[in-house]
Amino acid sequence: MAKYISIISMIIGAAGIFFGFYYLNNLPQTSLKIVTVSTVGIVGVLAFIRHVVFHKSDAKRLGWETERPDWMFEVGFANLAFGFMGFIAVFANWGTLAQALVLFGYSFYLLQAAMLHTYRYFTDEQKNPARLWRSVIATLLYVVMMIFFAVEALSVN
Repeated sequence: MAKYISIISMIIGAAGIFFGFYYLNNLPQTSLKIVTVSTVGIVGVLAFIRHVVFHKSDAKRLGWETERPDWMFEVGFANLAFGFMGFIAVFANWGTLAQALVLFGYSFYLLQAAMLHTYRYFTDEQKNPARLWRSVIATLLYVVMMIFFAVEALSVN
């Protein structure tokens, strides 16, 4: 199940970024709302569900199976916190500065996750190409796009 939630998250995040670019020139505030809700709000909540509710299948998917999934719960709770902040920043009309901060925060959080996956990829005996593409390259591209929109949010403000 974690695999499917991960795929759905990627699709939602990519769609949010696509529509963010689509509306960026004509409706920059709408663009930023779409990106914040999709890439942080929805993706953060789905990551929580994946890491906490389906922690066994997620750990297996990542190659990090354990009998003590406390760290996965902690990661899930961090994702949920960011997800809620993404929703609140948009739906409470906190403005583009709040959206920029949420986007920066979540992108730096995911950058650290990508660095961890990079380290694991190069230090594991078996090199898993799926980990390299999904957990490193795709995550880094996602981070770059989120940072781009965070900077855009600062210029709209």
